[in-house]
Amino acid sequence: MGVDDRRGSVVGGTVATPEEVAARLKDERKVLIAVHENPDGDALGSLSALGQVFDDLGCSWKGYVPGRAPLPSEYLFLPGLDRVARGELPPSPGTLYTLDCASVERFGPEGLQSRFCVNIDHHPDNPHFGDVNLVDPTASSTTQVLYDVFRAGGFPITKAIGTALYVGIVTDTGRFQYSNTTAAAHRMAADLQDMGVDVHDVYRRVYESTPVSKMMLKIRAFETMRFLLDGALAVAVLRVQDFEDTAAQESHTEGIIDGIRTVAGIRVAALFREKLVGGASEFRVSLRSTDGSVDVSEVAHIWGGGGHVRAAGYTIRADVEEAVAALKKEIETRL
Repeated sequence: MGVDDRRGSVVGGTVATPEEVAARLKDERKVLIAVHENPDGDALGSLSALGQVFDDLGCSWKGYVPGRAPLPSEYLFLPGLDRVARGELPPSPGTLYTLDCASVERFGPEGLQSRFCVNIDHHPDNPHFGDVNLVDPTASSTTQVLYDVFRAGGFPITKAIGTALYVGIVTDTGRFQYSNTTAAAHRMAADLQDMGVDVHDVYRRVYESTPVSKMMLKIRAFETMRFLLDGALAVAVLRVQDFEDTAAQESHTEGIIDGIRTVAGIRVAALFREKLVGGASEFRVSLRSTDGSVDVSEVAHIWGGGGHVRAAGYTIRADVEEAVAALKKEIETRL
């Protein structure tokens, strides 16, 4: 076990700098790039950007996203997403690169079997599960970590690569509004814009192309909102029937939690999404802390989840009212 002096993280695997990861990229010949289930803009932006760099380096690569639900439509304009495998983790004799995965469970424990893994992430609770780990919790997004790698390696950042990097940082910072928006994030965005990234086009594609089914699902979620603990906790629930009635996919839930957290007086927002597993209800729970006074990653850890102080998630198999009551109890002890 060692300590990364630059970031102060106690780790169990090998810790790498952006320069060391950049040198490794140049030596790769065949890789698999995996991101987490229910991928967001940072995950898919990271996959697209790294894949394009591997193309430029002459390295053969495939992408992997767990699950079978369609990828979010607003990100399909990013290059390389047509090379992403779904379902079971595909075989690969080369290096496994995991991007934006806070834990092994986000892409499947089987992924580490007989594979050399390079773990690139920005989540503070990442346990450094890779053989090589570049985890920078000060970065606003995983694409910011990759941006540092590309700059360290002297890799040309084309407009297409820059656009993928920008998608990751603009979505993970909530359009540069969340508390993780740093001066470094703004400098990166400005640099990418200087390289030709059309920020208005990104905004239009990501935020002004909402499918009707996603909008109807959002309405369903807002209709279920209830306020607990004197309004400090807001909870919304989406059942399987809501997805069926609106013809919506799991990917259409992205961004709903951010709408819930905007209500005045809320300190924690929660969105429960039901999924049937073996006939039993399982709920994926997204949490947001509006002012950071409640560390929702601590709450998520109770049920095997994780994330950031202000944004986290977990999965629980229980009756929804029992699950809400359990969450309410944990939040109440932290207010």
